[in-house]
Formats: sequence, C-alpha cells, structure tokens
Amino acid sequence: MEIQQKQVEALRNYAHIARMRYDNGYTSYIEVLDAERNLFNAELSVIQTKTALIKSIIALYKSMGGEWFSSYDKQRQDN
Repeated sequence: MEIQQKQVEALRNYAHIARMRYDNGYTSYIEVLDAERNLFNAELSVIQTKTALIKSIIALYKSMGGEWFSSYDKQRQDN
C-alpha cells in the first residue's frame, strides 16, 4: 500500500505539471485529462486495497470466533 501511495503522489505531481504546461500553452488539454485520469485510477486502486484489507481483517476476526458487536453494544441492544 505504501508503494501505491507513492504512485498517487507522483501522479498528483504529474497532473499538476500537466495543468501548468497547459496553462502556459505548452501542451493540449488532452495531456491534462490523461494525467487526471491516471491519478483517479491510482486513487481508486488505493481505496480498493484499503477496502479489501478491512474486509480481510473483519473476516479474520469473525473466523476466530469474534463477533462484530462488542459486549457494550450487545448490552445496549438488550435494553
């Protein structure tokens, strides 16, 4: 996940540079759109990885006999 975060930072920097190049007339808007699309895809990948990690932790917790609700939550539900 750390590598993905570094990729997002690099793509964020690239998108910023692409925008500056467009603003100064050095490139077309297609380059900006392409850079932003790549950044979006990388950010989406990070989110999907985090989601998968959380789901795995929950599955592990449940498989070891843990319950989703804590005992405090159970007491609140009973009352």
